[in-house]
Amino acid sequence: MANGFLSAVGTATQTAFGRAPATDSPATASWTHAVAGIVVMALLQVVLLVVPFAGALPEALRAVVDFALLALVMTAVPFVVVGAAGLLLGKQEQLPGFFLFLALVLALSQLVGLIIGAFGISAGTAMIGILGYFVARAAKSLFGMGWAGAILLGALVAVASFAASFIFLMLPTGQAMMAAP
Repeated sequence: MANGFLSAVGTATQTAFGRAPATDSPATASWTHAVAGIVVMALLQVVLLVVPFAGALPEALRAVVDFALLALVMTAVPFVVVGAAGLLLGKQEQLPGFFLFLALVLALSQLVGLIIGAFGISAGTAMIGILGYFVARAAKSLFGMGWAGAILLGALVAVASFAASFIFLMLPTGQAMMAAP
């Protein structure tokens, strides 16, 4: 099973970058592979949310819940936008490969954000822009879109993800951070 999953990840990645024909993607990336990739990405996200607060978890539980809600919404937005685009374009057979690639990009961006954050550099907005680029690149290859449509889809994912980040400002932790001097 792990071998099949890794093979599906490789094929989805190769297809997203235009190195393999898009017709190979549906045969190797199933919904099982896509869901497994999303679960792995979600588990990584949970670890990255809980580990920094492990020492003060009972007191910091409200902040962890707020950050988890924000992470859930910001993670769901690209899948919803890409899924809607795939359904509107009639490319349902390419969605598992696209979702698997998207889960990989989101997981890697979380790790890169963690590494960059260790140096005291905030790269949240840049990571959203990078996500938009990878969505556009994959949309061109997997959905067979022209560059204009692919860039539009990538920009839509980036703008929707950026807008979703403002949900944090409505949560109690976000309100407290804004009120702090």
